[in-house]
Amino acid sequence: MQKKWFYKNVAANKDLAAEFGVHPAIIKIMADRGIKNRDDVKKYLESSMDDVSTGEELTDMNKGVEIMHNCIIANKRIRVMADYDVDGATSGYILHQGLKNLGGDCDIFIPHRIEDGYGLHENAITKAADDGIEVIITCDNGIAAAHEIEMAKKLGMTVVVTDHHEVPFETLKDGTKKYIIPEADAVIDPKRPEDEGIFKEICGAVVAWKFMGCLYRSFGKEEEFNNSDFLEFASLGTVCDVMELLYDNRSIVKAGLKRMKNTSNIGMQALLEVLDLKDKDLCSYDYGFKIGPCINAEGRLDNALNAFKLFIETDYDEALKKATTMRELNITRQELTRKGMEEAFKIVDETMRNDKVLVIYLPDCHESIAGIIAGKVRERYNKPTFVLTNSKNFLKGSGRSIEKFSMYEELVKCKDLLLDFGGHPLAAGLSLKPENLSSFRELINKNCTLNDADFVPKVLIDVILPVEFLTQGLIKQLEILEPFGKGNEKPVFAQRNVKGLRTEIIGKNKNVLKITLDNRNCKTAICFHDIEEKESVLKSKIFDFNMLYYPSINEWNGYKTIQAIISDIC
Repeated sequence: MQKKWFYKNVAANKDLAAEFGVHPAIIKIMADRGIKNRDDVKKYLESSMDDVSTGEELTDMNKGVEIMHNCIIANKRIRVMADYDVDGATSGYILHQGLKNLGGDCDIFIPHRIEDGYGLHENAITKAADDGIEVIITCDNGIAAAHEIEMAKKLGMTVVVTDHHEVPFETLKDGTKKYIIPEADAVIDPKRPEDEGIFKEICGAVVAWKFMGCLYRSFGKEEEFNNSDFLEFASLGTVCDVMELLYDNRSIVKAGLKRMKNTSNIGMQALLEVLDLKDKDLCSYDYGFKIGPCINAEGRLDNALNAFKLFIETDYDEALKKATTMRELNITRQELTRKGMEEAFKIVDETMRNDKVLVIYLPDCHESIAGIIAGKVRERYNKPTFVLTNSKNFLKGSGRSIEKFSMYEELVKCKDLLLDFGGHPLAAGLSLKPENLSSFRELINKNCTLNDADFVPKVLIDVILPVEFLTQGLIKQLEILEPFGKGNEKPVFAQRNVKGLRTEIIGKNKNVLKITLDNRNCKTAICFHDIEEKESVLKSKIFDFNMLYYPSINEWNGYKTIQAIISDIC
């Protein structure tokens, strides 16, 4: 799909480049991300954990900590209620291990994705009561479980909610929102409407991490908390739940990546080894595309409790066995995803080309990978996409959206057709009766106000810089902008009228396009995706083309050269 390129024409204070000893392009890139004044630039470049809030500013944080402190002292039986994705598994680990380390009588429940479904449910509450559980603490779920929490309270249990999802609401006749906060003993969620003026885009693992930090301090054990492996897990949850890498998140991920390399956690050490990441400097890509998918594969195809068991494993040989199984399960997941993608693309091309919102029914798709397939379809067509499949006596699925379509709010408008739903503006889960599928597709498209321009992918350019002006010093300085991710995307460089000499497809699997440039400073550009399409474009341009790229240093036999990693051409 042809993309539209736009230059971010943002004014930057170039004097800051000299003050902080960086290339002017670095200052321009930060300005593009809203980081313009001296104090913000300083904070961004230094990105210290000292700037991360403790969490005490969150509504009910101190109340929840006091409750759990007293429950530990009273030796009450506590159950952590987690979720089955990476954020759920990491936040569950932080709460469970933290409570046990503080002397809590604690166990954990992680729902099976297919048998139990997302979040709290009546069966889990009933089982907790039957097991003699006195206290429930949730992580990465709970904010939308008002009924289940009311049930737990009637059974005499104390309930503390830690979550980060959107607070459910009803739209009143005057258009205002009436938020529905569950009647738990404490509800800690940065999305609560009372929590104004704070950074709300943190994941469940970070909410759990901040809660546990406050709880450790209440026991006078702050140093023990700081020396734990909880920061690594909070950083992993942040990247894998696609949180904005700004403010607290940037500091947590930056510090967590460094600590993960030498983590004391036996299970993570083993997983790093089987993924060939041991003793290597890690980046957010390793979290999001290597480590995270393996953990998620357990929750998708088997049981997320296996991931938790890896995290608490203390025998390295056993941990290696668990990690190897996890990696193999992810390979199976990748093949199932490929087949589902091909079927989904075919359905869209044949029957849904004119739909603004794609509602795709894949009866044979494993329900756990519906979200992945929805994401791939969204990427291909740049349209909001739902993928639904069979689940017991109803349909169940996931959605992935584009910036101008709030998936959660649009589902609220269709709630009469749904059995259940929840999520964020850009991602959601839902279930409905089979007979409501056509009506849902019709209604969500009828309500959609997107126009043709909204479906054209847009690429924002940070720096227009011909490759002849690149230096190895600038490329090295770009590392200070890391970690990259949502809200702090990898910078996009551009050059017009690039002169090429020849192209060739290289690599063991013939999946890399190499372009030899007519330039002494940067002789090579390479591309890793859509290579046949791009090679065709180059031939039609007779080697005078425009490109988007990211500069890198290629090292071969001890000799370093500058090269451009191409993301798009025209």
